[in-house]
Amino acid sequence: MYRTDTPIEARGDLRLATAPVNWNNNDIPRWRPVVPFPEILDLMQEAGYTATEYDSSFGRDVATLRSAVEDRGMTCCGSYQWVDFLDTEHLDATIRSLMPTFGLLDAIDCRNLLVADALRPHRVAMAGRVPADGSASLSSDDFRRLAEGTHRLAESAAAHNIAIHYHNHVGSWIEAPHEVEALLAHLDPALVNICFDTGHYAYGGGNPADFIAGHHGRIGYLHLKDVDMDAVLDARRRSLTFIQALKHHVFSPVGAGTADIPAILDVLVSSDFDGWVVIEQDTCEGDSTVTARRNLDFIRAWLQRTVESQHTKRGPA
Repeated sequence: MYRTDTPIEARGDLRLATAPVNWNNNDIPRWRPVVPFPEILDLMQEAGYTATEYDSSFGRDVATLRSAVEDRGMTCCGSYQWVDFLDTEHLDATIRSLMPTFGLLDAIDCRNLLVADALRPHRVAMAGRVPADGSASLSSDDFRRLAEGTHRLAESAAAHNIAIHYHNHVGSWIEAPHEVEALLAHLDPALVNICFDTGHYAYGGGNPADFIAGHHGRIGYLHLKDVDMDAVLDARRRSLTFIQALKHHVFSPVGAGTADIPAILDVLVSSDFDGWVVIEQDTCEGDSTVTARRNLDFIRAWLQRTVESQHTKRGPA
């Protein structure tokens, strides 16, 4: 019904994982006391997970990483990286600087690198308020350049058996629905697919379930999170930056917000989605481990009901 480290075989299966951001949010340092490595793995296990994304706070010693992860029966499913793709003058040097990261991920059997264009201060400031007419967005040529830079990175990563997935992100050039579509039009699906973040897409004004239904073939990895739309609307009224909105818990517990997580899960299951589904809540009220477990429990319960419903419809064997 659900798993964290094996391929999907039947309708109702999803590969579920967590991420360090649920405990340590690098976008807002000193927000909470940092949970160090490897203790964070113990909290992930306590919350019910056996797969996580790798974070630089885990360190770069391969032997230590493999021992800590394998001793707990866990898997590293992906890692996140900011890249300034529009700085074409220095992009080759940037890609070369990432070679040690490719090697590290390869050595710990972490096969997915999620990338996003660098956060832009003016875009962070207009979070959730990007004009739909494109007046504050990239030009067509710049969307093309961003895609070409992503292709170049993907070609280099492929030598280490690392897949590149472009991540839509509030506060970057790829936030609003029309911007995601514009980039997707330039991305070569043979080289790059996307890490679709349901929460960021909803924050940017889109309907994530509709997007997944229309583009599930282009999504290779998914960040599943929910959005408190009241908090989003408040952030828009007060012209809060994305960082300020995070401190007001704009991302809600899974199933409690308006991203329509059940509809998203239904599309994922019905389309036989076989990528990783990383459950996130970037900031939360209360204990992060308790929140992470509740988010997982919500999804497990939904999947269980789905399997039971299918069994009822089929009738007795």
